[in-house]
Amino acid sequence: MRRLVKPASGDASRFPVFYTVIGGITASVGLELFLHPHDMIAGGVTGISRLMSLYTQEHFGLLLFVLNLPLMLLYSLSTHKPMLLRALPGLFAFSGSAIILSPFPAVSGHPVVCALGGGICIGLGAVLAARHGGLLDSLGLNESDDGRPSTLLLTHRKIPLIQIVMLCNGLLLITAGFVLGWEPALYSALSCLAAYETTRLMFTGLTRMVCVVSKKQQTIEDAIYRRLRIHSTPVVDSAQIEGKIKSESEDKKEQMVIVYSVHLLDLQRFKAVIQMADPQAEIMYMKRWKA
Repeated sequence: MRRLVKPASGDASRFPVFYTVIGGITASVGLELFLHPHDMIAGGVTGISRLMSLYTQEHFGLLLFVLNLPLMLLYSLSTHKPMLLRALPGLFAFSGSAIILSPFPAVSGHPVVCALGGGICIGLGAVLAARHGGLLDSLGLNESDDGRPSTLLLTHRKIPLIQIVMLCNGLLLITAGFVLGWEPALYSALSCLAAYETTRLMFTGLTRMVCVVSKKQQTIEDAIYRRLRIHSTPVVDSAQIEGKIKSESEDKKEQMVIVYSVHLLDLQRFKAVIQMADPQAEIMYMKRWKA
């Protein structure tokens, strides 16, 4: 194990709006410089906005903002959380940068390269926004405790939202096949798959096991769950892991060791929350990455 350096007071992780804006710009790069020049579409409201823009002659970025706004408001009301205010900066950046980038040509003339590159950019942008409280697409590929509800109540029956998203994306790709042609629709499906796999990898594939040694166990657990929605593993006494954590004094034996699985993108925020909850806490992590 190695001890983590305690975060400075000016840690960049305290400015989540910055990351949601960068996420919005990254996603729009995937759309305007990879997908749209080859008549490909993304999933969710983003793809619906693209198809509508082709028929109404309205700008894609404007439709993207207008269609996402009421759904985000609905989710904010249903979850009783101020999600809309946190999502607006990323949505503004997403739609605004799409307007700015629309005149630029495609990065590559090969549709497979653009399908994969566009999907990866969209996935990265969605994760950057969602990890910091934002949401780029109301029917996006990612799920977040602070964003969309996990289920919707339809006909007196709760239906997992992921199933509704997959159904909507399937119907959207079929519609794109009739409107844009089946070859662009197939490349669009490849792009959606790349975006989904990128999102899944970034959400679940880059985590570290982190140990927190502190006397304020409950305070830290409450703060971490409130800010990051991360649950700890069962707490053990530090005396049980003396071979892994070297105590500097006998007083350490009165402390508790709390073990967390923390995503790489949340590591700086995790350290900042621990520092605020208990400045005397020690933070250590295992060298091995969890795949």
